Amino acid sequence: MQALLSYINSHGEVIATAFRIHFMLFFISMVLATSIGIGMSIFITSEGREKVGQVLLSITGAAQAVPSIAVVALAFLFVGIGAKPAIIALVAYSLVPIVFNATSGILSVPPRVVEAARGMGLTQSQILWKVKIPLAVPVILSGIRSASAINIGTVTVAAVIGGGGLGDLIYSGLKNQKLELILVGAGLSAFMAICVDTILAMVEKKITPRGLQVTR
Repeated sequence: MQALLSYINSHGEVIATAFRIHFMLFFISMVLATSIGIGMSIFITSEGREKVGQVLLSITGAAQAVPSIAVVALAFLFVGIGAKPAIIALVAYSLVPIVFNATSGILSVPPRVVEAARGMGLTQSQILWKVKIPLAVPVILSGIRSASAINIGTVTVAAVIGGGGLGDLIYSGLKNQKLELILVGAGLSAFMAICVDTILAMVEKKITPRGLQVTR
């Protein structure tokens, strides 16, 4: 414990820089992954493409078994080292739960609800944004929350290809057999994941239609 406190006191700036880089890699990759993932899901679940959506749902479901280190290694082989390949790997890995949940959420909207909306004179665009998306919000946000937790953990792995962040502290601790570095890196990663998940849970509760909220 004394060694841990001593390291924090003497390397506060290094820790803060690693935390900031870690968060920026997470934030940039999650914004890109969320935008691309939801866009893909909307496209493949549009009228006439439901079968394509079901196929992609099966593929993304199976892709969740791919280990994060494999995705990071592929990014290294094709792009190189640094923040850019790290972000590419993080986006690719975060896409899986987002696309899976967004696609399944949109496809799970009951056909009779869509037919009722169409009977009221709503256009395809209005049905999507006023009916399908609101009903799928809980599932979509669940995917984003899962992707966020996975992403923050994967950022530490991306340190092996020069991504930086808290992973640098963990690998330095492993290399030099310094437990305090490992505890700081892992502890702050867990802290970030908890904070992000708490914020997203509040957002989910705020934007989920009242009729779909689970009462406790």
